[in-house]
Amino acid sequence: MPHYTFALKEKKEVARETMAFVFEYGNQEFSFRPGQFVDVTLENPKYKDDQGITRAFSIASSPLDNYLMVATRLTDSAMKKSLAELELGRLVHVDGPLGSFKLHTDKSVPAVMLTGGIGITPFRSIVKDATEQNSEQKLLLIYSNRAPEDAAFVADLEEWRAYNANFNFVTRWTKEDGRIDEKFLKQHIKNLAAPIYYVAGPPGMVAGTTQLLIEIGVKEDNIRFEEFAGY
Repeated sequence: MPHYTFALKEKKEVARETMAFVFEYGNQEFSFRPGQFVDVTLENPKYKDDQGITRAFSIASSPLDNYLMVATRLTDSAMKKSLAELELGRLVHVDGPLGSFKLHTDKSVPAVMLTGGIGITPFRSIVKDATEQNSEQKLLLIYSNRAPEDAAFVADLEEWRAYNANFNFVTRWTKEDGRIDEKFLKQHIKNLAAPIYYVAGPPGMVAGTTQLLIEIGVKEDNIRFEEFAGY
């Protein structure tokens, strides 16, 4: 597996209790496909526990960016606390890219992406790349969060929607409107059988959404998913 050492260039809050971290490639060449993830290991972390100092993070940047961006919900784990307090310029070890959570290659088949919380990260990469490449593939992102302050990268999504006529996204605030249901999906997807569906988020959200898609007639072969354990 390829191994890299990158320096922390920037860190910023992108939603409530959610931070994005930007790492410089330096003189290293790093390539990946949108939707993939990396393993990040800290050097001499400030805090330690029995969960270790390595975590898997989906890549939020695009292949055309000259940096690696990841994002995470902040938790009480030693690794997440150490990462949140990491000083700019500090080095981290990165292994990857890994994973096969990537868009299908037939651009004539639309993609519907359903996500909640920090599950947005692989889709940020996918949508940014599609916009930069002037892709003709129809993309719909359905982004569910408890409230607007919990939703990361919404300003980015709005910007890309303005430039990319083939991309649209809708939000769902579960505190007010409840979880995504059959009525909501039928309201936003004209032909439920046409797209390939991609689901990413916490395990419970992924399981519930996948089951809902199957119940409304989507073939299991047309559903791809990735779980974010949030540890």
